[in-house]
Amino acid sequence: MKELAQQRAPYNISLERYCQFLLAVVAFFIVAHISLNYADIRYDNIHWLIIEFFHLDEENNLPTWFSSFMLANNALLLAIIAIKATSYRLHWHLLTIGFLILSIDEVAGIHESFNTVSEMNWTLVGAVLVADLFVIYIPFLRSLQPHILFGYVSSGAIFVSGALVIEFFSRDIDSDSMTYIFATAAEEGMEMFGSLLFLFFNFTYLKQSQGSVVIDIR
Repeated sequence: MKELAQQRAPYNISLERYCQFLLAVVAFFIVAHISLNYADIRYDNIHWLIIEFFHLDEENNLPTWFSSFMLANNALLLAIIAIKATSYRLHWHLLTIGFLILSIDEVAGIHESFNTVSEMNWTLVGAVLVADLFVIYIPFLRSLQPHILFGYVSSGAIFVSGALVIEFFSRDIDSDSMTYIFATAAEEGMEMFGSLLFLFFNFTYLKQSQGSVVIDIR
């Protein structure tokens, strides 16, 4: 038994297959959200529990958990990068904390609570915060390789466009209309895809800088 415990059995995870699987899950949730809500509006014969279980604009359901899971994935990878980093370590740590907060907020609904205690829409506060962080992070971004820089900026733009821009303009749309259903699909879908794209480039950065990551459990 002691000899067996000392043996190492490496388990390799394919980056491409993992991200492809997550992308398939994102596509499934978007299709399920649109299809179930369309069927409910058109035929009015879908049980409300089934709709809420896959509704992208509801809380405490599968899409919410999945979004939180992907954000937590990013936080974990950023923490590994931050520990290994030789420069801009503080920036990596701040990104780690930021994505951890986003992951918690996804299931705890902190930003929704902000709207209940303030007349100002949280998207305006979020937009100012994102703009300030972008300015602060310019030297950090310029230090990255061009393809990593492109990936980080693109994923951030997609995520912010969904989380802030679309949510801001869709807040007054009738929640019982297909327009609202498509708006929420675009909003949450862009958040999920932006998070997934960022995860892919975090994997790529880690792979290029470290070669591979080995977790030794003893």
